[in-house]
Amino acid sequence: MSDSSSRKIVDGANIYQDFETRFYEWEDGMSSAGFKLELPDRHRDEFDWGVTGYNFGRVIGGVLTVSEHDINRQYGNLFSMPDHIVIFIIIIGGMECQCFGERFTLVQGDILIQDMSQPIKIHVYPGDQKPRLGSYQYIIMPKHSLHFNVDIASLHGKRIPATSPVNIILRNHFATMVQVFDQMTDQEVLSTGEGAASVFLQTLHLVAGKKVEHPFEQSARLERICLYIEKHLSQPVSVDVLCKNFAISRSGLYRLFEPLGGIAQFIRSRRLLLAKRLLRTSSMSDQSLAVIARQCGLEPGALRRYFLEFYGATPSEMRQKYRRDAEQSDQVDATHVNWVSSL
Repeated sequence: MSDSSSRKIVDGANIYQDFETRFYEWEDGMSSAGFKLELPDRHRDEFDWGVTGYNFGRVIGGVLTVSEHDINRQYGNLFSMPDHIVIFIIIIGGMECQCFGERFTLVQGDILIQDMSQPIKIHVYPGDQKPRLGSYQYIIMPKHSLHFNVDIASLHGKRIPATSPVNIILRNHFATMVQVFDQMTDQEVLSTGEGAASVFLQTLHLVAGKKVEHPFEQSARLERICLYIEKHLSQPVSVDVLCKNFAISRSGLYRLFEPLGGIAQFIRSRRLLLAKRLLRTSSMSDQSLAVIARQCGLEPGALRRYFLEFYGATPSEMRQKYRRDAEQSDQVDATHVNWVSSL
């Protein structure tokens, strides 16, 4: 049978004792896909979610169930997946989307394709039956696996209706993969992933059409700067260095990051998110907070001050909470972020 410890993840709100942890665990997962989670106060007490993820080697996918909420990816909301395509398949409920000024709705059986480096707003709404949860499947693939003449830009926000033959083939193929996963050996899982990758890639080729010039030059420049910042969080990242490396004026850089709250705020938020992830990483459990602060390009005092400001807890308190959660869960340290980075 498949090695579920490394190729299957089961997680959900029910394993976390308090609402704040349940909420932030989902928020952290959405952040890894570049999304900012937006949840009205009236929905907080009832917020619920669950995920089962599968690693097929060349394809990563899974099934999500979640309460009504909004997710919003803006330019620069990048962490680990800007080089990937994700496919959503609606199972229960639906999605109301806004993508490059166009509004559209997805219902049961519909498919949405996203370029994970491009902005989109999605309102996830549940089905009518109790418990009122929406459910959808997701498939993640790297952009580099697409043929060179595929217009990746045209894929973002593309919908495939439930009645389309292409939709039916893709949807049924992935549903079968999930259904038989636990009965397969590890080698069978990987072989299935190889075959599925070919099917899904051909689907994307059919949907995308031929390559055209990318129309989002500003977003491409912002993406490059954001990724540079992400790779150099342990080092000083100054405005002067960014301007020199990317041939942009100070005023141009400030304008570019204005929608994200400013360049300083963006860098600080990325450092804090990195620190938060390091505090949860088992390999860093014996490292001092000073070491973690330095890996995030911060002084220990600044790390503590910013944590209190952003999260309402000190780094030490946050680490203790993560340790308590880990003791309550048998979850193995396999994550979607690790899986995606290996694609």
